[in-house]
Amino acid sequence: MADEVLTRMVCGECGIVFAMPEFYRAERQQTGKGWYCPNGHSRVYRESDADKFKRERDNAVQQLARAEDERRAAEARAYKAEASERRLKKRASAGVCPCCNRTFQQLARHMTSKHPTFKAEAATVVPIKGRKRS
Repeated sequence: MADEVLTRMVCGECGIVFAMPEFYRAERQQTGKGWYCPNGHSRVYRESDADKFKRERDNAVQQLARAEDERRAAEARAYKAEASERRLKKRASAGVCPCCNRTFQQLARHMTSKHPTFKAEAATVVPIKGRKRS
């Protein structure tokens, strides 16, 4: 027993300095069980190592699930934006005004004269090719 490692401890209640065997301290910390200082004050590790690891694991799992949800939501937003852009381009190429939903032969001229503040960064107005008037 002479080679037993002792750990220096300080009681948080009375401030007394004492020592306990390291194996005992480690076991108490791991299990979360309490012990007493030499003056009789009850001491306990508030969170055992097992509880701490379990909490950290649960937090990591929650963060992973949250990141996965955010990724799915971002993909859904991107898909909706792309679909909207494709729809707008297709309608514009058919001569449909994105603001008033009317069809025009000269959509570009209509947009500059009737909707000058309309910003179409992604949508470009494509002229109608080969369209014959009935």
